[in-house]
Amino acid sequence: MKRVMVIGFGLGGLSLAKNLIREDPDAEITIVGDERPYVRHKLRLTIAGRDISVPTDKLEASGVRIIDGRAVKIKREQREVVLETGEALPYDYLVIATGAEPSQPPVPGGELTMGYRKIGDIERLREASPSRVAIVGASLVALHAADTCIHLGAEPHVIVRSRLVRKSLEPELSQELEERLSRVGVVFEKGKVKRITEDGVEIDSKMVEADLTIAAMGVSPEVELARDCGIELEGGWVIKVDRRGQTSDPRVYAVGDAALAYNPITGKPEYLAIGGAAAIMAFNAARAIAGKRGMMRTPRYIKDVFLGGNYLVSVGFTSPEAEKAGFEVDRVELRDTRWGDRAFFVFERESRKLLGFSSVSSRDIGEASVEAMRGVVRRKRVEELVGEVS
Repeated sequence: MKRVMVIGFGLGGLSLAKNLIREDPDAEITIVGDERPYVRHKLRLTIAGRDISVPTDKLEASGVRIIDGRAVKIKREQREVVLETGEALPYDYLVIATGAEPSQPPVPGGELTMGYRKIGDIERLREASPSRVAIVGASLVALHAADTCIHLGAEPHVIVRSRLVRKSLEPELSQELEERLSRVGVVFEKGKVKRITEDGVEIDSKMVEADLTIAAMGVSPEVELARDCGIELEGGWVIKVDRRGQTSDPRVYAVGDAALAYNPITGKPEYLAIGGAAAIMAFNAARAIAGKRGMMRTPRYIKDVFLGGNYLVSVGFTSPEAEKAGFEVDRVELRDTRWGDRAFFVFERESRKLLGFSSVSSRDIGEASVEAMRGVVRRKRVEELVGEVS
């Protein structure tokens, strides 16, 4: 019987346990986490009293042991994990699913910001009862934070250096989304952050006044445990893994925001930090631990909705990102189709094979988003999805 220890109870750790129960029913699974799992991208719904927690009763009924607490040390030679209580738990296989924390802006006053990643952050925002909030960053998290602010009666000022969600949307769609969100109360400020004070954020030569500032400009992987026990890191900041999630120690795997994933188009490692990727990484690691072959690929696939019913879908590369990766690209724009109000397919010029898709719409495009994702992952020709393209 394999003893499998999981550190972290976010989506990666939760998915690992669920998959391993199916792949190896005899495995003895223990999860250590300082938070019970919940659907992180639905944080804003807690304002209306929505319960976003993920039930764990089925896990426990399957024999999974859940420890509410923190792991403070990994002893690889002894194959043990030490808890903050001093208890040492043995393992045959270890899965690091420690996630990530919001990055602070690297400017004077960066430490004055708060994050937007945990239920506690929503509670802190509610208790502060701000009238104006500055949000540093142009990410999906920034837009979730803006959505939350409006529902709390605060005016969000989103500070954008270049354009909205630039790794996920074509430039025209970034502008489209900005215009849509501006109409429902989001204020966009353009400029580079110089410093942050108790009174707001200085950008270029302007001061954006705010009662509170949220940092939403990316995350930093939680890799302290891995670093301290000698697990190899890529560039010193994220856990290096193979396609199955195995680290430099064959007995240790890493999934989710603490580790690299693999781009299914380039075959190269890439940092994704999105929920869908964490779930697939966990599936692959569970199969590997169970001694089974076969893996799923991890595309950059995002589907979200913001204020006023503004739906966003993104798969794979945008055209600027594809060009950075060395592809010669072309694209086709579609309006008012099953792909959304406005959508773009990005494809390789010579082979016509798909590289990416992005869409902004006032409605959920449903199955079309899954079809686009499959088309990109399977490298279908653009004509297979949209017909002849001139």
